[in-house]
Amino acid sequence: MILLRKKRITFIVFSVFLSILVFTLIKDKKEIVPTVSLPVSGKTIVIDARTWKTR
Repeated sequence: MILLRKKRITFIVFSVFLSILVFTLIKDKKEIVPTVSLPVSGKTIVIDARTWKTR
């Protein structure tokens, strides 16, 4: 029969949480991939801030 004391249970729970934390930190390494969200890459965009009345 396995004796479970409070100290041993605390150690087991702490070990499980620590291993989950380490696993998520190792797994969370993200690669940065350059992307362009606009379909007008390489073109000049002119933004006119005038109102319709001043045109």
